[in-house]
Amino acid sequence: MAEIRPFRGLVYNGGKISGGYESVMAPPYDVIPEAMREELYGQNEHNVIRLILGKSFEGDDQQNNQYTRAREFFNKWQDEKILVKDDKESFYVYQQEYGYRGRKYNRLGFFGLMKIEEEGEQTVLPHEHTLAKPKEDRMNLIKQVESNLSPIFTLYEDATRAVMETIKKETESSRPVIDIEVDGETHRLWRLSDEESIKTIISGMDGKKVFIADGHHRYEVARKYRDMRRQQDGYDGDADFIMMYFTDLEDTDNLTIMATHRAVKKMPTQDENEIKDSLSGYFDITECRDLAELMEKLDAEAYQIHRFGFFGGSKYLFMRPKSESGLKDIIQGDRAEAWKELDVSAFHAAVLEKILNADNIEGNITYLRDPEEAEALVKDGSHMAAFLLNPTRVKQLRDVAELGEMMPQKSTYFYPKLLTGLVINKFAVEKNAKVSS
Repeated sequence: MAEIRPFRGLVYNGGKISGGYESVMAPPYDVIPEAMREELYGQNEHNVIRLILGKSFEGDDQQNNQYTRAREFFNKWQDEKILVKDDKESFYVYQQEYGYRGRKYNRLGFFGLMKIEEEGEQTVLPHEHTLAKPKEDRMNLIKQVESNLSPIFTLYEDATRAVMETIKKETESSRPVIDIEVDGETHRLWRLSDEESIKTIISGMDGKKVFIADGHHRYEVARKYRDMRRQQDGYDGDADFIMMYFTDLEDTDNLTIMATHRAVKKMPTQDENEIKDSLSGYFDITECRDLAELMEKLDAEAYQIHRFGFFGGSKYLFMRPKSESGLKDIIQGDRAEAWKELDVSAFHAAVLEKILNADNIEGNITYLRDPEEAEALVKDGSHMAAFLLNPTRVKQLRDVAELGEMMPQKSTYFYPKLLTGLVINKFAVEKNAKVSS
């Protein structure tokens, strides 16, 4: 079960950076589009973007590329004391205040190290499949920087609330070391170094399972990297632990999950009437005036299973299943009932593959959070259809993960994302140990 510990984080030296802490932070690497990367590069010469999402240039080779440049920036910033290691082992309490759909939220959790599970253990429960290319990218990076630059976002259950009360007390009794606003969200960070509080947190997390909310690729890469390091002489064991962010899944303020919609590039037919006829065998279909009305209907039935929206260029269709078992009955394979009830599972395995006979492959689907962007891709002719979904619920994530099932790609989007750059976990790599490239 969960084995966690505090650590001496590598943090930005506020006295050495111009523009404030907000100028050196970035979102997670996998949600940064090209335009944002350019903006972050220009924001501050020490922005963490240079570590997590470096640029590629013509002429790059094995000795000089985005990953080796990340290592050079990383080492230089440490030499220049831009990044410094804390004196004390700490847990790092992290608070995010944000607004969503007219309501204010206050997410609270903490950063710490957790032992990466061994083969066959079920301490860390993922819920989404991973892809080879992102894992190769992150492996290339971790070999060079020998650090966890970004935390894995995880959830835990704590009926006693001992952990949450301990970290909450820290926010009420001391001033944060970082207090910044980024894109309308407030981010605060505290160092929690008190021995009794640390013991309470370690004890409170003992025996728990944690659910990965965000960071599946990085967790798998960390396991593979650990296994590689174990083969080296002089390995000190530090890569056995990975930096994670922990928050209580029972606290409603802590979790906001946004929907991820699908735009499909190619389908067997683009005739909307033909598509509607195929769907009508399994769905009661209501035509809507526009996207706003369609999204309103989806939202009104957000807690009902298998509600979908469709836009094919002129028609906006709201789809309600004719029977609760209708879609589940055509999903092939020995899958758990909880998996079949997921909207994302039913969409990919039933609607896309079986009803519409469309290719359910990575390159044929574009994932978007904004329904207007999905609509625009159809209108510009680059995609044949857009399918609008409701968000996956936390209980569904937990139920599926506990069964050992995996959701389709992009099943959840936890909002807001954790800032990268608040704290880094640098491994104590032996000077004589060489990490192979």
